[in-house]
Amino acid sequence: MNIYKKSGVDVEKAESLVSDLKKRFPAIGDYAGVFPLGNYKLAATCDGVGTKINLAIEFGKHEVVGEDLVAMSVNDLIAGGAQPLFFLDYFSCSKLDKDIFNNVLKGIENGLKKANCLLIGGETAEMPGMYKDSDYDLAGFACGVILKEFKKEQIKKGDLIVALNSNGIHSNGFSLVRKIFNKNELEKYKDLILKPTEIYSVFVNSENGKRLLISSVKSMAHVTGGGINRALRRLLPVGLKGKISPHTLPEIFDIIEKKGVSRVEMENVFNMGWGMILVIEEKEAEVVLNTIGGKVIGQVYD
Repeated sequence: MNIYKKSGVDVEKAESLVSDLKKRFPAIGDYAGVFPLGNYKLAATCDGVGTKINLAIEFGKHEVVGEDLVAMSVNDLIAGGAQPLFFLDYFSCSKLDKDIFNNVLKGIENGLKKANCLLIGGETAEMPGMYKDSDYDLAGFACGVILKEFKKEQIKKGDLIVALNSNGIHSNGFSLVRKIFNKNELEKYKDLILKPTEIYSVFVNSENGKRLLISSVKSMAHVTGGGINRALRRLLPVGLKGKISPHTLPEIFDIIEKKGVSRVEMENVFNMGWGMILVIEEKEAEVVLNTIGGKVIGQVYD
């Protein structure tokens, strides 16, 4: 049973629409759009936080979604081989609540510090009639400079798949979470559910990270919509597959599975404990793992 689809989210339909969009606008990138500028190439992303905001409002965790907003955009930049430079936010509501707005901004500030990225502008919109009094929505926009353009065609059989741990659910799959948990359960597990999305700035904020990004990584995928399975498809070129080794799930995913969501569906919705995955050659494993603290979780095969 596809519980996620019954919650109102059709991942396959969304992927199909994006595929059609790329045919109409071929300049659209994968994780980030790329624009040449002199001797450099700029990358740009746009993202949101989804229905995690509903729970942030319910439990007063506004800082969390502010940090999520930064993470969702800058992680896509990083997966596109770019170093984040600056960020803009969009905050829309029915009536501006100063305390909520400032708490969201605190979260944005936390995320920007982790990403070594500047907030240079944004938009705050009051739209009575569009939202309930306490509701709001967020969108984030980030720009960076390309450090390396990944070449999936360089990936070959035997290369390793390396992963960095997630911080839990991150910011995808919350329509499913809100469907399977009742109000008391959401209250019970809120500290597990509402952890902020990790920001994987290790690749771009240190000299070692830059060297690794440039010399060792063949492909990267930010594990977001469509879960670990979609991320794996985006990581590899056509004709090659990746097999991920079984592992112990983080606590929140064990709880979700016990609520009746099948492992197959979970892998098509959630990150399953891995927030960023990448492909490297086996000879690079020691230096990469020592620098980023990742784990080999699988291997490429044909």
